[in-house]
Amino acid sequence: MLQFLTPLWLLALPTVMLPWLWPLLKPRTRQPQPFSAFFLLPPETLRQQLRFSREDFWIKLLRSLLVLLAVLLLARPYWLEEPPPLELWVVDDSASLTTQPSLQSNLPTGIQPLLLSELFPPSAEAPVQTKFRGSFFAGTPNLGEIGQAIMQSRPETERNRRLIVHLVSDFQRSQYWPYAPVALPIEWRFERPQGLQSTPNLGLRQLRVKTEGKLSAVLEVELFGKQPKSTEVRITVEQESQKLHESVISWKGTPERHRLVLSPEYEHHAPLQILIEPQLPDPNYDNQYYFQSSRGDDLRVGLLSTEGVSALYRYGLHPLKSALNANDFFSFLFSNPETLKAANPDLVILLADDPRRFADVYPETPIRLFVPTRPADWNSLAADNHSLLPKEQLALDWSKADLGPEWLIEQSIPGLHQATAQQLWLLDTGVSNAWGPLYQQQSFVDQLRDWLSHLWQEHPRRQLGSLKVGQQISGVTPGWRLPGHYELKNDNLTLSFAVNLAEQESLPALMTEEELEQMQSFFVDQAAFLERQQAASDTLQDWLRWLLLLLLLLEVLWVLKRLLKPEASQPD
Repeated sequence: MLQFLTPLWLLALPTVMLPWLWPLLKPRTRQPQPFSAFFLLPPETLRQQLRFSREDFWIKLLRSLLVLLAVLLLARPYWLEEPPPLELWVVDDSASLTTQPSLQSNLPTGIQPLLLSELFPPSAEAPVQTKFRGSFFAGTPNLGEIGQAIMQSRPETERNRRLIVHLVSDFQRSQYWPYAPVALPIEWRFERPQGLQSTPNLGLRQLRVKTEGKLSAVLEVELFGKQPKSTEVRITVEQESQKLHESVISWKGTPERHRLVLSPEYEHHAPLQILIEPQLPDPNYDNQYYFQSSRGDDLRVGLLSTEGVSALYRYGLHPLKSALNANDFFSFLFSNPETLKAANPDLVILLADDPRRFADVYPETPIRLFVPTRPADWNSLAADNHSLLPKEQLALDWSKADLGPEWLIEQSIPGLHQATAQQLWLLDTGVSNAWGPLYQQQSFVDQLRDWLSHLWQEHPRRQLGSLKVGQQISGVTPGWRLPGHYELKNDNLTLSFAVNLAEQESLPALMTEEELEQMQSFFVDQAAFLERQQAASDTLQDWLRWLLLLLLLLEVLWVLKRLLKPEASQPD
């Protein structure tokens, strides 16, 4: 059946008469001249006039056909003929469905459905250190991701064939709303069994560990969810099967942050497990949380000087501590390496007049940053100032230093040199008043954060933090894995991280019937449009284009013939 994708262009069909009406519409450029009667003309002149009239007829017909073809191409005709679509049933088996009756019991007889967990199988590239207790699909894909997975699962011969996908789900609002157009040959049919209801639920988010006071670790959490009644929630924090905290907090109806003080047995940067036990009919699929601090979270920085505490104050203690606190780092102040070693810092800032004083000081940590204290001792290393430092700030080029070739000093990033052989980084300037106004500028806070983050990134064991199921980190974390603690080892580098359910999975509120009907109508209209658009790509329009090109060529040839004929008829 012939149809048009943009039929409004058919209103321009009367323009096919323009070649015939143009002589009447063309304005006169001269006064009419008297003309003799036909019978007074010679016979050959009369025949010539009649011959020209026939040519005008054919050229007008040709031009009318050109206009007709142009209008038809703008209307985008197509033949609606295609094989019948395939039908596929997909059942949502994500976490929120654990609170609902089995959806497969509502399927038509004889239907073998496809589960979301089958479309998104978990990756087995990294071992799970902590066994996940759940038995459900842990991802929260939207319609676009589900559609892409369905198309990839089909045989190569069926990927261009239209599909009718019956999606059976509870249609959790946080997962399916809002929705967006999906440019796939899929006609969606949304199926939700009767009697499904939203279940009140509480969860945790924005977990963070911060060291306070004298190495006192505090776990900060936010309790959130949908529970209209006040209730008591028990929270248990464990680390390698050792209990670090247990308390009962109150849910008062709105999200609230809580501070959970961990016991002294807490091991810095080691993974944590948090269990919440709501005293209500609450689903348990999101009551187990896994936590791993990130590389920049709760970074313990030690400050050390071989000249004692007074030297720390004299050579930049205040600017360093202010910048560390502004970056939410936690810093320590120690006067001797023994005390520093007991604190087990993540990195150490060394202040002294010469980096050789620290060649054998605190070698246990692979991250040591030397900050020079006396600019007069290093004037010979003065270098052109780079963009990170103020113009008045003295900058050094440590590669020119006479520290022995065994140090292997080279530029790391702007502002830092690395002595590879000594496991020591060298700051290209000092932070006291004698070196310049760097410490007085707001940019010093950001620069110190960037320098320390770079050093921490070079650590052979790196914490990536707590990720969400399906979260992608280029070259590191495959998507759609189960919750738990993970370790990835690559050469000498160990990457550790935790994976949890997405936050919206803890919000089991369902779409209303009106919202579901609205989404269904939207995709019905989209399927009809995609159907027309797909059909419009058939060969009919290609044939019309070739015919239009042929007629244009005929008109060009006729014009050339008419222009050249008088010259050819003239005698030599």
